[in-house]
Amino acid sequence: IDFNMAICNFYHLQRPSDRLGGHQDNVESNLSLPLVTISLGAPGVFLLGRESREELPTAILLKAGDCMVLSGKSRGYFHGIPTILEYDDDNDDISHESEENLLFPELSDEGLLVNNKGDAASEDDLGYVPTQVELKFAEAFLSTVRMNMSIRQV
Repeated sequence: IDFNMAICNFYHLQRPSDRLGGHQDNVESNLSLPLVTISLGAPGVFLLGRESREELPTAILLKAGDCMVLSGKSRGYFHGIPTILEYDDDNDDISHESEENLLFPELSDEGLLVNNKGDAASEDDLGYVPTQVELKFAEAFLSTVRMNMSIRQV
């Protein structure tokens, strides 16, 4: 599939107005093609309804890194994001070697990404490597916002 459109939905944890009400994505010319969305930042409750608003939706907790594909019948279902939850690494059920840096890959003392052998790769091999300050800022920012990156074909 040749995806040719991307949408970023941005929700701030402290602004209750930053939510997405129940809707159908039905403006594309070919609704048989899937909609793919990736979650970043704070967790959120995703409500997946059915073809009419009268049917009760199913609540799904989406966390950072989760990917959802709406295809087939679900492509036409009502859906929305009514609630953004506070990021709580104490309740994260994903296994991590280090709880110190939950949202980002392991870094050496010099701020370089550590490869799978435990060695720091050189900056020349990796291109630009964010500083510890930049990574801490990004981590703090992503703990207070939620983003959904969706791709589709129009």
